This record gives sequence, structure tokens and C-alpha cells, in this order.
Amino acid sequence: MKFSESWLRTLVDPQLTSAELSHLLTMAGLEVEELDPVAPAFDSVVVAHVLEVVKHPDADRLNVCKVDTGNGTPKTIVCGASNVAVGLKVPCALPGAKLPGDFTIKIAKVRGIESSGMLCSAKELGIAEEASGLLILPADAPVGQSIRQYLELDDSVFELKLTPNRADCLSLLGIAREVGAITGAATSLPVVPEVAATIAETRAVVLDATDACPLYCGRLFKGVNAKAPTPEWMKRRLERSGIRAISALVDVTNYVMLELGQPLHAFDNTKLQGAVHARMAKPEEKLLLLNEQTIAVDPDVLVIADEAKPLAMAGIMGGEESGITLETSELFLESAFFAPKAIAGRARRYGFGSDASHRFERGVDFDGVRRAIERATQLILEICGGQVGPVVEARAAMPARHPVRLRTTRAEQVLGLTLGAERIAGLFAGLALSFEQQGDDFLVTPPSWRFDMEIEEDLIEEIARLYGYDNIPSVAPRGPLKMQVQPEARRPAYRVRQMVADRGYQEVVNFAFVEEAWEADFAGNGDLIRLANPIASQMAVMRSSLFGGLISNLVTNLKRKQSRVRLFEVGRIFRRDDKGGAVEGFDQPWNLAALAYGGASPENWGSDARKVDFYDIKGDL
Repeated sequence: MKFSESWLRTLVDPQLTSAELSHLLTMAGLEVEELDPVAPAFDSVVVAHVLEVVKHPDADRLNVCKVDTGNGTPKTIVCGASNVAVGLKVPCALPGAKLPGDFTIKIAKVRGIESSGMLCSAKELGIAEEASGLLILPADAPVGQSIRQYLELDDSVFELKLTPNRADCLSLLGIAREVGAITGAATSLPVVPEVAATIAETRAVVLDATDACPLYCGRLFKGVNAKAPTPEWMKRRLERSGIRAISALVDVTNYVMLELGQPLHAFDNTKLQGAVHARMAKPEEKLLLLNEQTIAVDPDVLVIADEAKPLAMAGIMGGEESGITLETSELFLESAFFAPKAIAGRARRYGFGSDASHRFERGVDFDGVRRAIERATQLILEICGGQVGPVVEARAAMPARHPVRLRTTRAEQVLGLTLGAERIAGLFAGLALSFEQQGDDFLVTPPSWRFDMEIEEDLIEEIARLYGYDNIPSVAPRGPLKMQVQPEARRPAYRVRQMVADRGYQEVVNFAFVEEAWEADFAGNGDLIRLANPIASQMAVMRSSLFGGLISNLVTNLKRKQSRVRLFEVGRIFRRDDKGGAVEGFDQPWNLAALAYGGASPENWGSDARKVDFYDIKGDL
């Protein structure tokens, strides 16, 4: 999630520096991955008005300009930009200005004409990587005002690396709510009044897949001016959030998504036929998307459709054929809640993603659906004009909000803190959580924007975040040290292994599940313990003896021409035991088994060669 600090501070303005706010967010579980200034340091650059432009007498590509910088006396500036023209408002670096790259502006003669400053491009100011000419400012830019102040360049861009459970922070509203809870600063969250309808026309909405789409709102607009310019303040906020400004109608839907966290979609109303349906895709149905990709929609994909055709992949991407253009004058605006399970993974299946799917598959605030369409309506009418109809809403059963019980004693035990019920109540109130106190216990009802509160541990996590992970003391564990009595009749397994290995035996480790025939041949076991789901047909029963595995190891060695073999294994065997044991109905004791084959000793000159016998084994034992 990327956003500008100045936008956030219009909603909540804690008395913290950018670095302090970054640290606080990170320690509250909202990791700040990047914190960058909007523009590099520079000074003495102001808004200038170009009054006159004439060709330089000694240079074909240069112009001599008279510009008003707000001090009452026009300045003469030589400029080589191809887009300079009379009447433009552009940035002007005054003599003495220091630009990015340690570049200082001085009064200088250019081909015999004195130039008292420099007209600047966005690249020269360090706010763009490339520029084809001067940075053209809006006509109402106040002459003489600092360009840093006018373009709000004393700003920073935060980029949060959010975990998938914090979908509520994929909006400025959610982040402001968090900052207010963490710092105690007052929040000024957006107030969205209901916009009255000025026309009676509507388009019917039908929910055919209520589990996937339990809420859908639509609104009809007529007479809108899609070519109206997007306000500079909106463009600025969008671009600093990593979204390119496209057109006023598209920009409004993106702006509301960033502000409130609710993705919206606008259809060209003249391209729709009949009612709008939220339904599952039909077999062999195809859709041309806005990314110019034609897909065959699978039957488990939710689509928005009219009576004749699919219009969009619900919650993921709109269709090209029903999309708005600069010629659109009628539009149908959608705001809906799609169940996360109905959206999750669908975009990745087709090899793309979108800002909308990123939010819907994590869960959006279903109580904010109506608020978002009202906010978008307000902005569209302000920017593009037109008339608007009433909101048509189709609603089914919404996600249940089950209360979660938190025990104060359990929270204190897990966190190692002494908090008290009163302190916990204050933390929950800061998050706008609805709760009922029952003694020292809390019965918390998760809000509509939190899909990650289901068990007691989720609430304990919230307490830890708000308290501050760095405020939780790091206490080393303490416990009494006591020498345990080691019975002389018992040897540790590692010691047994060492002693057997000292006698020249090599340890093997075999599977505990063996062939059924081994149990009959080597263990005489008729009461087999069978596996419910064996990894292979020849490994279908549990061993009651270690001998089968050792003999199988011997066979493997003999096939490889080994004439002398010494093997041992320490492992569990398994047998039925109705008296109980570590696992009810079974006994699993540790056993030691060894095998000797071939010569009694390695072939040498100092002793006669002979085969191993009973007394050799007895000696080892």
C-alpha cells in the first residue's frame, strides 16, 4: 500500500515526524518498506508567467523570454525548451537557486543575451525521470509562489508491506484508523453525505449467486462530461500512490478505492441490455477484458453480466466492450461486496492481477459499500457534472460477525504483561471494536472491516500491536536447575549405540513399516497392525521386530560382494496392548538388534580365518 504522507495527515495528524511515524507503524505490525521524499532538495524555484517569447537572434533553437516571477519586474530568461509559449505558467529557478545534482543557477550571458534564471522541466526539479519540455502548470497557479509549496513537494511517500490479514489497511481510511488508535491522535475520517437523486431512471440488479455476491449496489448517471480534467490535487494523490491518472471517471473510482478501500467499476450505460446480474459464468463463455486479453471464463468464476452477455470478471477486471471512454455520457456505477473465497486465486489463474482483486480476495468492508458509491457520486458530479438516479441495492445474507471471548488473565500470561481490564478496554475502544465486558473477560464483536478476528489469540495480537512490540520487556526464562538421578541399570540410547559401534558394528536406520511377509517369517506375528494409508504396497504393516530390516540390509550387502557384515539398529517396535501405552491400544518399546555375518575378524596374517559363531556374538553382548 503506497500513499502520500500529506494525504494521510488530512485524516489524522499525530505530532510525530515522518521517521517517528514510520517506526511506530512498523512496530504496530504495518511494516514500512520504503519512506521516500516526493522531491529532492532544491530552493528558490517559483511559479512564473511567460509574458513574451521571441527567437534568439544568434541561435535557432533558443528563445528569449520575458517572465513575471511575482516581484514586479519581468526577468529576461533564455530558454531552449520547445514547448515554451506566451501565457504559460511554468517553474522558474531564480539566480542563486540550488537544483538537484548540486547545480546552482547564476546570471549568465547566453549567446550575448543575459539570462536571469532558468525555466525548468519536471526532470530538472527531480520529480520525473524523463521530460520532453517545460513543466506546464495550471493557469490558476499563483505567480511568485514557491513551487515546493504549490506542488506540495515537502511531502513523503510511505509504502507499507502489509500481511494478507490486514486488508483493512489497503486504504487511507484504514491506515488513519490505525494511526489514531496507536497514537491517540484525533481522526477526521471522511463524512460522506447521501446524494439525492435528480432523475428517476434506474437499472435493475439481480443476485443469481448470493454466496459469492451477497450485496450489489448500482447507480445510473446521465449527462456526464467524461472529458472534464481531473483536479490537480486528485492527480497528485493518485500518482503518489502509484496509480497513473487516466481520465476523470476512472480517476474517481481509483481515488475512492484508495481513500475508502472499496473498489468500484463504471460501465457505459448505453452498452448494457436489461438488468445487471451477478452470476457464475456459463460453460464456454468468453470475455474480452480491459487488458485486451480474451479469456474463456471457468464455471467457478463470478461474472457481472447483463441479459445478453458477460460484462466483467466480478471483483477483478471489467470488460472492454462495456468500458467507459472519453465519449461516455451515461454510466452505470457499481459498488459491491464479493466474498473473498469467490475471488481468491481467480486472477492468478489467468496470469494477471488487479488492485480490485488484491482487495476483494482479502476482504473489504461490506458496511462501506453504500458509502463508497455515495462518495464517488459526490466527486463525479463535482468534476464531470450530470444527473444521477437513486441507488439500486440487492442484498442477501451478509457475513456473520461472531463474538470472540478474551480472558484478561490469558492475555497477560501470553504477553508477559500486567495490563488489567481497564487498559485492555481502552485499547479496544481505540480500534473502534464493539465489546461487552463480563468481569475481567471481554466479548468482542469484530467490525465489518476486520476478517482476521476469529479466535482469542487474534485479540491478544491486537493488544500486543497497540501496546507496542518494542515496549514488551524481554525477560529471560527462569527455572530451577537440578541434577537428575541416572539409574545404574539404565544406559542412554546414545551410549548403547556407541558401545555397539565400538565392537565393529555399523548402525542402520530402517522404515518402521515393513512387508507383511517379514512379520510372518521373522516375527511369527499373526496379529498385524496395518496402516490405513501406506506409502507403498510392500510397506503396509508396522514392524514387531527389527530383524526383517537387518536381514534385508544383509541381502543388499551380499549382492554387492561384501563378505563380512556387522549391522545394528536401535528403534521402536509396535504391538497391540489393550492395557494402554503412549498411544492408546498400542505399545511402542525401544529395541536393540544386531547382526553378524562372515568372518569372525577381518582377514589378517595374525589369526586363522574362521566364520563368526554364537560365542563371538555372546562376547560382543
